[in-house]
Amino acid sequence: MAEQIKILVVEDQFFFRLALRSIVNRREDMVIAAEALKSHEALQLYQAHRPDVIILDLRLPDALGFNTIAQIRNYDPKARILVLSNYAGSEDIYRALQMGALAYLTKDAGGEDLVQAIWAVAQGKRFLSPAVTATLSARITGDELTDRELNVLQLLAEGCSNRQISSRLRISENTVRIHLSHIFDKLHVEDRTQAVLTAIRQGLVHLD
Repeated sequence: MAEQIKILVVEDQFFFRLALRSIVNRREDMVIAAEALKSHEALQLYQAHRPDVIILDLRLPDALGFNTIAQIRNYDPKARILVLSNYAGSEDIYRALQMGALAYLTKDAGGEDLVQAIWAVAQGKRFLSPAVTATLSARITGDELTDRELNVLQLLAEGCSNRQISSRLRISENTVRIHLSHIFDKLHVEDRTQAVLTAIRQGLVHLD
């Protein structure tokens, strides 16, 4: 690791980038080498600067940060990524870690937590705040939703009727009803509204 920890920030919100700069610039052992506002810029800047740590938001204008994690890790499996996001659902945390992120913080984390997380990630270590650990521990570990069920759930969250879901996914309405029944069972809910609320809370779907 270099004398200073070089950081690539992937974040589109100006004031949050400003806050990150304020925290990092007060330290002699860290420096922000580059900032990407969109997902498609992240890999280019990673290749150009080869930072020690990437601080990545999951909500970007052109793609979800999960795609950014995949692109960077495909290019360099050793890339060290710290997710810093407003997404606080158990599925968001689980998915980011499964894709190779070493740390996960929500944006209400304190500056000291962020500094500790940057140092841990720079050394190739995992860092999870107590709140994130608790959320991850509470994740449903029973039957996971299939890709098709997730597609149905996303459209349900967007307000689509069974007929619209049938049309969008090119499946019969009866098949839609079967998928919904399985979704309700797996999420332990009784109706469409509860399913959508549970899915949003857990990070299974996002409405941006």
